[in-house]
Amino acid sequence: MIQILAGVNDVAGSNNVHPIGAIAVIFASCAALVVPLRMLPLLFIGLAAAIPATQRIVIAGADFNFVRVLVLFSLARVLARGELAGIRWNAIDTCVLIGGVTRTLCFPIARGSASDFMMSIGSNYELLGVYIVIRCAIRSLDDVRNIAIQSAWVTVLVTPFFIIERTTGRNMFSVFGGIAEMTPVRDGRLRCKGAHPHAILAGCFFVAFLPLWLGIVIGRPGRERLIALLGIAAMFIIVVCCASSTPLVALLLGFGVWVAYPLRSQLRLLWISAIASGFVLHFIMNKPIWHLISRIDLVGGSTGNHRYRLIDAAIRRFGEWWMLGTAGTAHWGWGLHDVTNQFILEGVRGGIWAFLAMCGVLVLGYATVGTELRRMANLAAIATKRAAWSSLKRVQTDEALIFGVGAALCAQMAIFLAVSYFGQTVVVWQLLMAVAGSMRQWTSNPIPAQSSAVNGGSNPMNPTPRRFRSTRA
Repeated sequence: MIQILAGVNDVAGSNNVHPIGAIAVIFASCAALVVPLRMLPLLFIGLAAAIPATQRIVIAGADFNFVRVLVLFSLARVLARGELAGIRWNAIDTCVLIGGVTRTLCFPIARGSASDFMMSIGSNYELLGVYIVIRCAIRSLDDVRNIAIQSAWVTVLVTPFFIIERTTGRNMFSVFGGIAEMTPVRDGRLRCKGAHPHAILAGCFFVAFLPLWLGIVIGRPGRERLIALLGIAAMFIIVVCCASSTPLVALLLGFGVWVAYPLRSQLRLLWISAIASGFVLHFIMNKPIWHLISRIDLVGGSTGNHRYRLIDAAIRRFGEWWMLGTAGTAHWGWGLHDVTNQFILEGVRGGIWAFLAMCGVLVLGYATVGTELRRMANLAAIATKRAAWSSLKRVQTDEALIFGVGAALCAQMAIFLAVSYFGQTVVVWQLLMAVAGSMRQWTSNPIPAQSSAVNGGSNPMNPTPRRFRSTRA
């Protein structure tokens, strides 16, 4: 199981700093103080992709992995420069905060340990810190596009390390400590993981950006399309090297969601139909619908049955964890101490409140994407009527990327049914939540497209006025 394998080389609570890691975190921390605001996400993505979470500094019992160090410097920067100005609180921000607070309080209460309280504070400081910094850095849809391009470059740069690991069976990142030198093998396949704590998490980290890259490929010609295509090719190589079903399913879903792009004006009908179909299947099948997850095995050796039993046990034991979470899940059944489901993990650590907060982020994120797509359709209709072809092209470009954000949330929802994030992989989910939170702000104070066009703005098709002004250096 994931947490068992990761725990073999756990170095939490002890100093572990490699010279290369020290150079990387010093460079990233110093850069966070001076680079333009839009470059902060690149620092987090790069550090998470290339430096293991086992690299850490312990000061007076406070455990700082390198992502937490970068959060500290980044927060100091945005506070000192007043870059929180212009951030308007919205419902997604509320859900993220509720999730963080309930996890911080409920987890140590359920376990009855002061040390668990300190650990909970540290982990949620990391999660909320990454969210706040990236939320500040996303000022317009162009910043989302920049994140997609930045992540593509990072993916291309780390791919050779996966190829070497696949070829030699040795993980070069083992020099950092806390990561096994020899790559694990399952059913005759090497399961490469690079700098990540597990092969599944490595694949999921890079697959998370696929829908955004597809949004650029579909809507953005030229150099950026080429970079996105390179990112997709590199990501595919990494997924093959990981040899795990979960990243492969997420990859297929990342492509599959785009099948609905021509039907983007009918998304509400599609999701209602999907939910209705799920209810029908649940009542006509011999086993509950979540049993379908046990049948997914694309590369051999998958533990779908474990995931099914975990979901089933969480539903049957709802009364045990809903209020404050639970101290552990080992008594739920054999092997169920390993919570390979992010939704259930939220409930285990923060009760029903953290679970609902996470679901709220997804629901509100989808709603925000739907609102933006409808606005883009309105703008496209006006541009077509006025024969404003350059404005129409810009609208279509933005529309594809907005759809990509929704597809990325959908892919994460599928991933979370089969794995729970830990280590530096948490960065990618905080990033996507920050994207959704920023988009929610853009839609919270809409300027009617018709009014902008009628009043003769300099570019009535440009949605920029709906967004808040950047305070970048």
